[in-house]
Amino acid sequence: MIDIAQLRLEPGEERSVEVPVVLPHLAIGGVEYAGPAAPVVARVDLTRLNSGLLLRLRLATTIDGPCHRCLEEARIPVSIDAREYQADAPEAGAESEEVCDYLQGDELDVATWAADAVVLAMPHKILCREDCKGLCPSCGADLNAGPCDCPPPAGDDRWGPLRELLGDDPA
Repeated sequence: MIDIAQLRLEPGEERSVEVPVVLPHLAIGGVEYAGPAAPVVARVDLTRLNSGLLLRLRLATTIDGPCHRCLEEARIPVSIDAREYQADAPEAGAESEEVCDYLQGDELDVATWAADAVVLAMPHKILCREDCKGLCPSCGADLNAGPCDCPPPAGDDRWGPLRELLGDDPA
């Protein structure tokens, strides 16, 4: 938490504050992800404007969780550069753009902001490595360890007439 009132910012002034943040375990789609056990140092830049307060959060960390293809442990780097704005007098109807959800009174909740920003910065597909081959759909063997003994999947018979037209019919 940062007490903004203690900074006593005048319009045009900017301050940077480094805050240790413990990232909570995240459950996304029923899958658990975790940040490092030690606190991560987040840098918060605060700029007082004539009309409000501009906030910027920056941090870099790693997130651990299962690979989406093979289910082995994956560690992904996450870099955050998030911004928020808090208007002194938000306009009616524009509150969603002019009110910072992480600011309650003069207290800025950096930990919650950092956790939300990490979730938004995570890639859609978390992989243990770029060329992960995943699991065999038939037997569940890890294809990164080598091919399994399953026969190749049979072709879909619905494509047969098209194969005949193209002259690619294996029969």
